[in-house]
Amino acid sequence: SDEPVDPGAPELGPKRNQLVWFTGRSQGGRSHFIKRWVFNAIGSKNYIGHTDICGIGFRMGNYALSDGKQVEFKADYWNCKYMLVFGSNIYSAQQPGVNTSGAIIARRIASGELKLVLVDPRAPKAIAHAHDWLPVKPTKDGALAMGLIRVMLENGWYDKDFLSIPNKSVAEKKGRNVYTNATHLVIVDEGRFLRVKDVPYLSGNPEEEVVVDPDTGKLLPAGRAQKGLLEWEGEVAGKKVKTAFLLMKESVFEHSLSFYAEESGIPEEKIRKIAKEFWEHAPYAVAFAYHGGGNYVGGTYASYALSMLNALVGNINRKGGYLCRGKGAAKWQTGLYDLKTFPGMKKPKGVKISREKARYEDTTEFKKKGYPSKLPWFPFTKGGLSVSAISGIDQKYPYPIKILIAYFSDFIYSIPGGRRFIETLKDHSKVPLFISIDTTINETNVYADYIVPDVTYLEGHYGFLTPHAPGCQFTAVRTPVVDPLVGRTKDGRPFCLETFLIDVARYLKLPGYGERAIPGRDGKLYPLIKPEDYYLRGIANLAFNAKVKDAPPDEVAFIEENYPVAKHKGLLSEKEWKKVCTVLVRGGVFRPTDSVFDEKGNFRFGIPKVCIWNEKLGTSRNSLTGERLKGTICYYPSTDYFGNAIDEVDKDYPFNVITYKSALHTQSRTICYRQAIVYEPDFELKVNPVDAERLGLKDGDKVRIYSRSNPEGVITAVKVTELVRPGTVAYSHHFGHWQHGASPLYVEDAEKVFLGGREVAKGNYTKVDPRRGVGVTMNFLTRLDEKLYRLPLVEPIAGIPDFSSTRVRIEKLK
Repeated sequence: SDEPVDPGAPELGPKRNQLVWFTGRSQGGRSHFIKRWVFNAIGSKNYIGHTDICGIGFRMGNYALSDGKQVEFKADYWNCKYMLVFGSNIYSAQQPGVNTSGAIIARRIASGELKLVLVDPRAPKAIAHAHDWLPVKPTKDGALAMGLIRVMLENGWYDKDFLSIPNKSVAEKKGRNVYTNATHLVIVDEGRFLRVKDVPYLSGNPEEEVVVDPDTGKLLPAGRAQKGLLEWEGEVAGKKVKTAFLLMKESVFEHSLSFYAEESGIPEEKIRKIAKEFWEHAPYAVAFAYHGGGNYVGGTYASYALSMLNALVGNINRKGGYLCRGKGAAKWQTGLYDLKTFPGMKKPKGVKISREKARYEDTTEFKKKGYPSKLPWFPFTKGGLSVSAISGIDQKYPYPIKILIAYFSDFIYSIPGGRRFIETLKDHSKVPLFISIDTTINETNVYADYIVPDVTYLEGHYGFLTPHAPGCQFTAVRTPVVDPLVGRTKDGRPFCLETFLIDVARYLKLPGYGERAIPGRDGKLYPLIKPEDYYLRGIANLAFNAKVKDAPPDEVAFIEENYPVAKHKGLLSEKEWKKVCTVLVRGGVFRPTDSVFDEKGNFRFGIPKVCIWNEKLGTSRNSLTGERLKGTICYYPSTDYFGNAIDEVDKDYPFNVITYKSALHTQSRTICYRQAIVYEPDFELKVNPVDAERLGLKDGDKVRIYSRSNPEGVITAVKVTELVRPGTVAYSHHFGHWQHGASPLYVEDAEKVFLGGREVAKGNYTKVDPRRGVGVTMNFLTRLDEKLYRLPLVEPIAGIPDFSSTRVRIEKLK
């Protein structure tokens, strides 16, 4: 319905928003198919990604640095010379793919071309090749980065020429394709930039920012300046102003190096050493993070600080430097067929249940009652806030929902503190209808009203995969390896995500599906009745836009003999099919690695501007406290929702507990892979020898681990190792399942329902595989905030879930 979900607050949008879609594991292709249905057929705003639990923390620093243009940045693996890596388990979890990035890094280290410095409370496998390991305290990456920056600023170890470039045209004259706002003036009390319209005697574009000319000392519109002063403060038109660079520097100098050393757990002399090495290798020194480097409260400012290291050495958009993601080789949603638009498509409106990318100050609620909001709002975020979405569903805020659909999402298991929401799913006043689309029965969809069986990636996860950072230009294509093993509809289509969405849409007479759904370049409307109607035409678009040649007869024959998708070639013309075969036989369309750089070594797809001060961040407020946020890097400790430091509140729990990833496992579903458990049976709590001696522990001892939010605790065995810092304990995140075959379930005709028949079921019950339940999960211990409905902690700035702040006690069992 287009009626408002709340007539008293029309800004929240229509009742269509009461359908909420949670997406777990999803990639280009399927995610586009889902959004077509949720956004444009249903018209709901509530497509909720899983960016937050996947790693929004490190992305937020890049989001701030790039003014929201990009979130994926990493070192140029092929050309950099010094990598300072925060929270990245390089040989187990690293983009672009462990095999690709890990092999490049290992080869270059072995040849003496690259030095690797790891920043992590637990030493990952790459320590075997590392130049140095900095065992930082959990949640203190930002303190370490601020310490490094302080040393660099004190010694003048920063690229003044690069930072002084005030606009794009000057950057181009200097052979660069990026500039910074370091010299731009900020109105201190407002957090926004001084603009031409604020200065009575300046003329020009009223919205243009202002700098100080170093030769004349006069104010100039930034676009007309050849250079700007990095450090200047004064009063302009009655407003106190400072340069963005000076505000950043002052924020860093609010604390001493000894403070940053104490907070981070890294000695001062080590911080000085690494800072010096980083500068000596500039501009081929790069600092970057992956999931561990910011996935906690305070992660926005922590990851902003470590990304700022790259701005200081001027390596952004530079060969051998800090590169964002590249681009696809060509478009696949448009060309011969229009897969983006269709007659009657809806445009979603209103506010997401997660409150992401929405300002509390714009709501009716704020106008009536002001601060605090009931739950945090997140105007400054990348988005994909699944934890905040389920929290909103739990509290019916800012509105109640009617339908929850979870696709490949086991958020009860994967969210820190996810167990808190079991009661939410069981409460029909909060979740009236719950539908899951998945390949397994897991800890979440065991509470679903309906489970729609889906195919595995080998059976039918069509995909259009474009580069993660760093750089590159390609579009890889994924098609089925085998015919689907699931059941089929009466007309022979496999039970799967796409079939379900198509059939629901046709039953409800939604636009964009059926016999006349996909506009063609020839003016005709083509059908969307089966998955291949969409995906195969997408591959045809890619081939057309990339201008690939026709495949020779032997390649066409190879595809038709070996690829299940060839059964659907009749959807295309003969000429289109030959070009599609060219793409399929090569796995996609790939451009040479070096083609992404121009003749001056600039990354062609880089960002246009680097933010030393981010105005949107600096003018946003914490909706729980009303506090205005700082627009540049700062020290921001991990706290509860209301600013109380977790280290202090939970000081009676002496250990931080962290988790890490195996190369053989993903978030939850890979517990079903028998060989993964055989090859890496990592079910023990890692404890430093110093702590083990104090607690009287040795390898194999059983312990109970307690947290403030779980006084009953969990029981596991201990492994004593120097690969985790003192005061921190670590456990592999993949175990401790109580579903996925770890418990018996009653399902009528189970022997007929489940693939595997009597091997996995007996009568109406599933059989138990004890291997599926090995180990424990640290998410059972996650800190909940008793001051805010016992919800799991998320950062009030960007909605980052907290994976690293939970503190625990350990008790040896007799």
